[in-house]
Amino acid sequence: MPWQRREDLEDLELRSLHRFAARSRGAERRLPENDDPMRTRFQRDRDRIIHSTAFRRLQHKTQVVAAFEGDHFRSRMTHSLEVSQLVRSVSHALRLNVDLAEAVALAHDLGHPPFGHVGERTLDELMADHGGFRHNAQGLRVVDTLEDRYEHDFGLNLCATTRVSLLKGRVPDGFPVDEEVRQKAAASKIPLEASLADHCDRIAYLCHDLDDGVRAAVLDREELDGLRLWRRGRERRPNGNTAAVTGAMIAFLIHDLLETTSSDWDQGAADRPTVRHSDEARVEIEELLRFLRERFYRSRRVLDVMEAGTDRIRAAFAHFSRRPEALPEASRTRLDREPNERVICDYIAGMTDRFLVRTTEEFHGRGD
Repeated sequence: MPWQRREDLEDLELRSLHRFAARSRGAERRLPENDDPMRTRFQRDRDRIIHSTAFRRLQHKTQVVAAFEGDHFRSRMTHSLEVSQLVRSVSHALRLNVDLAEAVALAHDLGHPPFGHVGERTLDELMADHGGFRHNAQGLRVVDTLEDRYEHDFGLNLCATTRVSLLKGRVPDGFPVDEEVRQKAAASKIPLEASLADHCDRIAYLCHDLDDGVRAAVLDREELDGLRLWRRGRERRPNGNTAAVTGAMIAFLIHDLLETTSSDWDQGAADRPTVRHSDEARVEIEELLRFLRERFYRSRRVLDVMEAGTDRIRAAFAHFSRRPEALPEASRTRLDREPNERVICDYIAGMTDRFLVRTTEEFHGRGD
């Protein structure tokens, strides 16, 4: 039997995918390339993301509990892999482009700085007069500019469809991203695959953060009985441990997303469809999010470590602002093309938690 070529995969997409799904054939890159004989363009995007330096660093970047506090807590990498697994399953069921959805899921946290969302807020404050900071916009900057493994000034040279999929949410005024991509994102010209990845991201982090909160002894299982989603999971896994119950919660939310979305699509509306949960599930999701914010994300166990991390981010930013010549060569070569503050921000945002700690300890050791 002859092997399946790229053209065969592209033909299969045309025949089998939903009419609003993204197609890889003809997906544009900023720098034209010869096509791969085996992989579609979205498959190549996915593979480039997996092989990027920024993706490898995610294994040592904090999700909620600091990555260096234990081997069994989620990191940004394990979270991204979990989102990827969820989005593959749902995109298959909805007949969306699995390869694009997976690429977006794997790349959605590439722009996260060390020490989670607290670190993100700190960099945004430090860059308030220089274009601000958002991890989603930084993720696009990573794949467009900072990951220059091919030395052609186009980063990973991903397809435009993949790139616009990374730019969800507001981009701060003055943040340096491609203007065409910014305008498409602002006009809501984001593929359904990106919207699906966003929903799967939320499902993964809410349920798995709850699991990590119990594992870290910040949350007590008894107090979770007030949460409707938790009670659903307990009904399905009455004798299950926390991981089993949260797994049942994920199963409910995934099936709700699938059933609600497909029901909308079956009505045959001519307008572009949406990806959404039922009203009932959205209420339960918001309840869980409020609970996690109050009891886990803002707990002293988490905040003490995060705030110590943000002190290190501030110290590193101040140090390199005084001594830009201390930046690594790859960053120094950009100082004549971009503002010092942005180059410094890029360097710190790319650090892992432990590398930031080691770097700032070296400052103190030298008396800098």
